[in-house]
Amino acid sequence: MTRLVAFLIVILLVSRSIMPQMPQDFIDCLNVLVYFSSCIGFINGRLQEPTWNCCMGVQELNRLATQNNDMQRISQCIELDARLGDPPFLLANINALPIKCQTHLSFPISIIKDCSK
Repeated sequence: MTRLVAFLIVILLVSRSIMPQMPQDFIDCLNVLVYFSSCIGFINGRLQEPTWNCCMGVQELNRLATQNNDMQRISQCIELDARLGDPPFLLANINALPIKCQTHLSFPISIIKDCSK
């Protein structure tokens, strides 16, 4: 729990420093964490299948990722989570996520991707 609180504080500070005046529809890392957090157990290999909440979260992130800035921001937030994660994200599970959730990803997820490009 302490690690989660520390992670949320880091996310909040990073999101505020990158975009001090956030537009109303700006996707910040706390929102991404809310939608994506239930996928972490599957992505890091602790769960064999993504949960229903994970798949619904991915669908919501897909809906929100309607502009390039949003796709990039979502990717950056997930990338930050991957760097802080223990155990690390598994590439096979990242690739399986859209198939298992019967959807697509409007935002990239990778442990080696540079989302700033």
